Amino acid sequence: MNTYNTADVLYAERGEYWQHAISHTFVPLESTFSGNDRHGVISSRNWGDLRLSEVSCSAQNVIRRRKGADNHPDNAMLLSFISQGKTSVIQAGGHAGLGQGEFGLYDTRFPYELHLHGETRQHVVQIPIEHLRQRLGKTEHLVAYSFGKKHSLTPFLYVLLNNLMAQREDIASRHTSVLYRQLLELLTVIVSDECRAKRSSRSSAGLLLQIKIMIDQQLSDTTLSVSGIAESFRISPRYLSMLLKSDGTTFGRYVLTQRLNKASLALQSPLYSDIPISHIAWKLGFSDMAYFSRAFREKFSCSPTEYRHQAGEA
Repeated sequence: MNTYNTADVLYAERGEYWQHAISHTFVPLESTFSGNDRHGVISSRNWGDLRLSEVSCSAQNVIRRRKGADNHPDNAMLLSFISQGKTSVIQAGGHAGLGQGEFGLYDTRFPYELHLHGETRQHVVQIPIEHLRQRLGKTEHLVAYSFGKKHSLTPFLYVLLNNLMAQREDIASRHTSVLYRQLLELLTVIVSDECRAKRSSRSSAGLLLQIKIMIDQQLSDTTLSVSGIAESFRISPRYLSMLLKSDGTTFGRYVLTQRLNKASLALQSPLYSDIPISHIAWKLGFSDMAYFSRAFREKFSCSPTEYRHQAGEA
């Protein structure tokens, strides 16, 4: 078991020490303690594909920025199960407040924020995304939601996490695979049940918002399609098109508009001043540069090159 404890360092060094501890245990992050209390303990252990940590700490803010996600890609989903205190999870336009007995998911491939309000204790499980996709399909719409508060299986998930942290590290690999499957099965049932309940009670406006969030997350995918997005929400492509039509647009028009808007923001930003326009377009899902230039001119009344030049003069 690997352990980090701020009690082992001077008070003045705890901020830097703690950031190193959580970045080394999970993914590169920025963390700042809130208030004068600066203490925390992380214990973590691995069994094959299963990596489990227990974190106890004072109030703090944790940010996974775009730069960190791009430079250190980790195809992992993090599950935070709260056993004490309150934590907020923000990702992809979503926000979830997690209290005792609840858990949330966040995707390490993209930026996110965690705000730990006061003394907090939680278990954090790092799960390869492909393992969740095998059971739950696409995972993008699962981030920044609160799960488990009223589900009858949540106490069993909590007991399993506690027992796993207490077990010896010399468990046979065939036994750890059994425990890992049990964890995934519990997680799958809870998330699936609560997603169905959320969808059945969710208004069409709320569903449309979630659809738009997922589209925005996948703009770089050149194969992005109405059928693929519809499948993620277990609705028909026809119904998804009807929702967009009620908002005065179509799937293709919405995707194109969002891609062009993001391209315009990149062309205005000094951070992208040395990036070729063709690379910006490609990263936003445009595989045909002539089509990109034509569509950009139609929307902004000038070419991408002219737009960048005008932004630089402003």
